[in-house]
Amino acid sequence: MNKGLLKRFLAVSLAIISAFTVMTNGKDYISNQTPVIAISSEAQANAEAIKKAQEEIDALEKQQSQLDSQINDVTADADAEKAKQESISKQIDVVEKTIQKYDDKINQYQKEIDELNKNISKSEKSIAQKETEIEKGIENFKKRIRIMYIAGSSSYTDILIGADDFYDMLMKIELVKKVADHDNSMIDNLVELKKQYEAEKKTLEENKKQLEEKMKIQKEEKDKQQKQKKKLDDLYSQSEAAEERLRADAQAYKDNKAKLDKEQRAFEADLQKLFKEQQAIKKKEEEERKRREEEERKRQEQLALQQQQSQNGMSNSGNASTGVTTNNSQGSTNNADHGYSDKSQFTWPVPGFYHISYGVGWRWGAYHNGIDIYSDNIRGAKICAAASGTVIRVESYCTHDYGKYGSCGCGGGYGNYCIIDHGNGYWTLYGHSEGITVSVGQQVQQGDVLGTVGSTGYSTGPHLHFEIRLNGIALDPQKYV
Repeated sequence: MNKGLLKRFLAVSLAIISAFTVMTNGKDYISNQTPVIAISSEAQANAEAIKKAQEEIDALEKQQSQLDSQINDVTADADAEKAKQESISKQIDVVEKTIQKYDDKINQYQKEIDELNKNISKSEKSIAQKETEIEKGIENFKKRIRIMYIAGSSSYTDILIGADDFYDMLMKIELVKKVADHDNSMIDNLVELKKQYEAEKKTLEENKKQLEEKMKIQKEEKDKQQKQKKKLDDLYSQSEAAEERLRADAQAYKDNKAKLDKEQRAFEADLQKLFKEQQAIKKKEEEERKRREEEERKRQEQLALQQQQSQNGMSNSGNASTGVTTNNSQGSTNNADHGYSDKSQFTWPVPGFYHISYGVGWRWGAYHNGIDIYSDNIRGAKICAAASGTVIRVESYCTHDYGKYGSCGCGGGYGNYCIIDHGNGYWTLYGHSEGITVSVGQQVQQGDVLGTVGSTGYSTGPHLHFEIRLNGIALDPQKYV
C-alpha cells in the first residue's frame, strides 16, 4: 500500500469513527433496563385485604341466610310477628356490615386498578422513548454503511500486501479492528435495545389484560353490593318501626308546613347568594391569574428580545425579531386512565350506613333537595368528604341535638352543617351533624372526616342530609354516589 492509499485509509477510518460520536459509546445509550415484574408489598397487602374482606362477606352472608329463614318462617300470631321484627332488625345490621365489607373490597380493587394504570402509563412512555432510540440507532447505522460504501473496504489481505513494514501493518490492523469492534458494539446495542422494547411491550400488554380483569371483577363486586343495598331498602320497608317513623315524619311536616317552607325558602335564597359570591371570588382570582400570566409572558418576550439584540450587537439592520414568542409549555400530560372510569368523582359520605330513608323529589308537598341517610344506630357515625375540595361554609352552633317534630330554626333547618366546593361548579352539603370539625377555607381530601351524624335542626331523628349541587342546582346524589 503506497503512502497516498494509507492516508486515504486513515482519513476514511477517522471519518467513520467521527461519524459515530453522535452515538453514545458502548451500552451507555440504552436508556433503561427492562422493568422487573415483581409483586410489591403493597400489592400483597391488597390481595390479603381482599381475601380477608371476602371471608368476612361469606360469614355475613351465611348469617343473612339464617335470618332470612327466620323472617320468612312466619305464622299469624303476635309472638311470631314480634320475632320477625327482631330478625328484621338484626338482618338490617348484618346487611349494612356486608355492604361495608363490599366497600372495603371494592376500594382494594381500586388501589390495584390505580397501580396498574400508573404502571401502564410509565411503560408507554418508556416504550415510546425506546422506539425513538431504535429509530435513531438505525438511521446512524445507515449513515455508517453509506460511509463504508463510499470509502470502499480494506480487507486484512490488502493491509498485509500494502504494509510498508511490520509496525505499519500492526497499526493498520489495530485501526480496522477498532472500527469493527465499534460496529459490532453498535449492532449488539441495537439488538439489546430491541429485546428490551419487546419485553416492555409484552409487560404492557399483560398489565392491560390485568387491568381489564380487575375492572371486570370490581364491577361484579359493585353489582353484588347494589343487590345488598336493595335488600336493605326492602328490609326497612318491612320494618314496622321504620314505617311508624315515616308516618310520624309526614304528620310532623304537615303540622309545621308553613313555617318549614318559609325556612327552606330563606335557606335557598341564602345559598344562591353564597353561590354568586363564590362565583365573583373565582372570577376575580381567574382575572388575576391571567393578568400575572400576561405580565410574565411580556417579561419573557422582553428578555428574549434583549438577548437577541445583544447577540446582534445592538444592530439596527432589521435582523432582530419583532415577534418573539416563548414556549412555556411543560408538555401535555395524558391523564387518561386506560379504560377505567367510575360513575363520578364522589364517594359515599357515611361509610357503613347505606339506607336512604328519603330521596330527592317532592315530599309532602315540598321539594326535598338531597338524600337522608338513616339507620337505627347511625348517631355518632363519621361524616366523610365525598370528594376533595375547599370548605366554604360551616354552621356549628346548634345545641338542639335530638329528634323533634318542629324546627329549632338553626342552620335554616339543617342544624349543624357544612358545604364543600369541589371545583367545576360542584358543591356538597352535609346537614344535621352533632358537630362539624372542619373550618371555612380548609382544604379537605376525599374521605376526610367533617363531623359526626346527629339530629340538629329540623330532624325527627339522627341522620345525614346529603346534597350534591352543580352551579347551585340540586342534583340527585343517588346518581353520583
